Order: sequence, then C-alpha cells, then structure tokens
Amino acid sequence: MANRRQDAAVEQALFRSAVGGVRPVSKLFKVKRVEYDDQTGKKLREYEEIVQGTEEVYDSPSTTAQQFWLKNRMPRAWGGEPAAQDGEAEGGVIELPQPMPPETES
Repeated sequence: MANRRQDAAVEQALFRSAVGGVRPVSKLFKVKRVEYDDQTGKKLREYEEIVQGTEEVYDSPSTTAQQFWLKNRMPRAWGGEPAAQDGEAEGGVIELPQPMPPETES
C-alpha cells in the first residue's frame, strides 16, 4: 500500500511538472517598522525585523516531462519513432542526385 501512495505522489509531481502552475513558497522578509506617538504624530522609533510570509511562484511547464508523460500514456501516438507517411517506404536506400561538375572558365 505504501508503494501505491509513493507511485501516486510521483505521478502527481510529474503531472504538475508537465503542466506547470502556481505554488505557494514560504519565505523570510525583512520589514521596516516605524512607530509614531499617537498624540504628537512624531516618530518614536524605527526598526527592522524578519517576518515569515508566503509568496506565490510560477513554475513553467517542462517539455521533457510532457514528452515522458505522453510517450508512456499514449505510446501509439507518441512512441518516439515517427510513423511512415502514405506512399513512403519504411527504411531502405536514399538515392541522391549526382553533383554537377564545376564550371570551367573559357
């Protein structure tokens, strides 16, 4: 049962990598704080502190993950070798035309 959960977790991670998306990331931020006197409005003190916050990060889709997913989920359509077009022979010899002789100056 543990193997199934691990396989499912890897499959979900591969899918997320293939399609990309937004994910939350926990980060530390340096914040400047200023305190004022309520009656006079004068600045009492100014200090900096580190606070933890969450930022959304965009992960772009991975074409490598997309290819891996498609080759394994749809092997007939994405099996790696392109299918021969109608009228094309599979394999064989390709004949190239003879090169033209160089022109001579008269």
